[in-house]
Amino acid sequence: MRPNKLGLFLFLIPIVVSGLLLLLPQSSTAVNMKERLLPPSWSHPMGTDLLGRDVAKRVAEGVFISLALSFMVVLITTSVGTALGILSGFSGGVLDEAVMRAVDLLMAFPGFLLALTFVALLGGGFWNLIIALSFSGWTSYCRLSRGISVRLREEDFVASSLVLGAPYPWIFLHHILPHVLPVIRVQATVSMAGVILAESSLSFLGLGLQPPTPSLGGMIDEGRGFLLQAPWLSLFPGLFLFLLIMGLLMMAEEKNQEAFFS
Repeated sequence: MRPNKLGLFLFLIPIVVSGLLLLLPQSSTAVNMKERLLPPSWSHPMGTDLLGRDVAKRVAEGVFISLALSFMVVLITTSVGTALGILSGFSGGVLDEAVMRAVDLLMAFPGFLLALTFVALLGGGFWNLIIALSFSGWTSYCRLSRGISVRLREEDFVASSLVLGAPYPWIFLHHILPHVLPVIRVQATVSMAGVILAESSLSFLGLGLQPPTPSLGGMIDEGRGFLLQAPWLSLFPGLFLFLLIMGLLMMAEEKNQEAFFS
């Protein structure tokens, strides 16, 4: 099985299983202290947590919340970073210098540390996490697309289009963007895995998604003190988180090989 197929398979496992688990009649937020810390059973496939909530339903919702958040962050950072990179690389001059100095400044700081600072200032929550994780995430796309644009602006087919009077938007869409997209797709796949991990890490620290919103990282943190008594509290969210990230990284590895040799 090739890495991209295996990666896709691993990535789809938690998504498909979570989709089926969402059909369960149990509520992910209903508290039932009489059923707290129940082991996995037919009525609760992944057991219950400290408040008697169904772990399976919370894991399923946590998976889709993580995917939605990562998709939003990657969409924002890809759009902003690619547009700025193409514009600065093709234009050159003062604009290119200003954009690249901003990129260098942001890349000098660890992205997770910046996100941690923003979340600490803004507070947790879905939209605040998107802002925090998007703040410096666009820089890698900008640097990649800028490097390709600088190389392509010297090519004959681009120079011919300029001589013939083709507008810049047309050149960007037909000559620059098709060469940028294969590399950007690889970076987007890696970034999606990174965003899921960052969101889970922030939630694990108590700074990400706030209760009662389910989060894989938050659920792992809740089960830390019960690893021997109720290991399912951390086991299932940790397993689903592992499959999501590993699947994305394996798909990115194969895409990177295809982009390099194409």
